[in-house]
Amino acid sequence: MPQVRFDGRVVDPHALERFCTRLLQTHGLSEVDAQLVAETLVEANLRGVDSHGVARLPHYLRRIHRGSINPQPRLKVETLGPSVGRVNGDRGLGQVVMQRATEQAMVLARETGAGWVAVSNSSHCGALAYYGLQMAEAGMIGFVFTHVDPMVLPHGSRQAFCGTNPLCVTAPRAPRGAGEEPTGALCLDMATSKVPWNTIANAKMEGVPVEPGWAVDAEGKDTTEAGRVVSLYPFGGYKGSGLGLMIDVLCAMLGGAPIGPDIPRMYGDLTEPRQLGGLVGAIDIGRFVPLETFHGRVAELIQRWRALPPSEPGGRVLYPGEPELLQRRHRQREGIPLGNRLLDELESLARETGQEGAMARLLLVVPPPARTQVPPNKKAARETAS
Repeated sequence: MPQVRFDGRVVDPHALERFCTRLLQTHGLSEVDAQLVAETLVEANLRGVDSHGVARLPHYLRRIHRGSINPQPRLKVETLGPSVGRVNGDRGLGQVVMQRATEQAMVLARETGAGWVAVSNSSHCGALAYYGLQMAEAGMIGFVFTHVDPMVLPHGSRQAFCGTNPLCVTAPRAPRGAGEEPTGALCLDMATSKVPWNTIANAKMEGVPVEPGWAVDAEGKDTTEAGRVVSLYPFGGYKGSGLGLMIDVLCAMLGGAPIGPDIPRMYGDLTEPRQLGGLVGAIDIGRFVPLETFHGRVAELIQRWRALPPSEPGGRVLYPGEPELLQRRHRQREGIPLGNRLLDELESLARETGQEGAMARLLLVVPPPARTQVPPNKKAARETAS
């Protein structure tokens, strides 16, 4: 995923997760929900998806303070049929809402072979891979969609209509044997814009430019100044543009959420709830073929894929999800890089909430040279409020 470069320092991922959990608890979240949200953010950083990592936490806390995010939502889970359901998020943090929808989709899939759960009245849910990988780990094919406020130019237009409208599709690989390295599921997690909007937000925060060809200013002209960005280009021209529109249909119209142009802006009025929708789908592979057979065929698929001749000398042909897996292994050993301005903002939040000691003791700690691998989604079985 494209990212921006910035000056900063490396922090310990486990200390960072504990620190984020404490900050969320000081803003009214239960311990269980705070741990969930903190884990999703740190997992995104570990996988190299810094656009959806802890840089988003200060914004979440500001929205909680301004009343547009409910720190203790009462989620409403509806069963609409044997394989379909809906979760009303009660203005909760998107991670709490999407996690509940993912769990419900897997329950329905176990019962009937497939489960589809629409989401409404939610907020920004972070990186979709977190939810998709849970379904893969459960022996299912996973689908996750969400939508956001208008920030992407439709192909041929000078004005944004849909959001970055990401999608995630996952498929499992065979579980690792004793002593083997984690293999990682197939995982495609992508925005329908060239880059996520929050990559631009990170660049603006750290005062660094963005790449040419990513975005335009208010006059519709290409810009590399993050502070002047108004809209993003879709990936692949009309292909990304059309896919983003169809994801808006899936996320808005099944759960009763507003469509792209009507969605309150993420960085607009912080007192206005986002009202975001989403859709989670799970397919129980064992209903079609034995899971072991599926694992074997996926292993063969990846083997043949990776055996292809690279386009550049010394290069590798990586399968979807492998770059993030490699980055995760690296950052588990070496730590997570955070920008100086983000660290300043986290330090300010620590002072405001009486967490100065936690900031000093837990956050600014460079990890030792080697650490034990921690599997992703280690808290996936948690129960959330309903």
